[in-house]
Amino acid sequence: MNAPATLALPAIGQSFEGGLYAGLTLEGEQRAALVLLPGDGEMSWKKALAWAGEQGGVLPSRVDGIVLFKNLRAEFKRDWYWTSEEVAGNADYAWVQYFNYGYQFSNHKSYDYRCRAVRRVLIV
Repeated sequence: MNAPATLALPAIGQSFEGGLYAGLTLEGEQRAALVLLPGDGEMSWKKALAWAGEQGGVLPSRVDGIVLFKNLRAEFKRDWYWTSEEVAGNADYAWVQYFNYGYQFSNHKSYDYRCRAVRRVLIV
């Protein structure tokens, strides 16, 4: 996570902090600017977590997935994408976001789904 931003935020879809500004999200209980980083992959959940780190970010949370679907849907293929969140009570499963209709669903972490990395910049 980056240091808190004191800059004015750009319009949705504009360049910001090494990617595209996607809107507001949460980092814990704090407001943060959500940045969609360049790059796209398709792999298992565990590999996607590592890949996102190599891109300088993390996999999106489920909340991030909703923000990305609403504001930057055109930046995604109409496919399922991993989120960073495991299913409560079942560590073998994680949540995915569907960028055609906006559904979120859980599936086994061993399956290959698309992935994108994001960065959250705290807002002060």
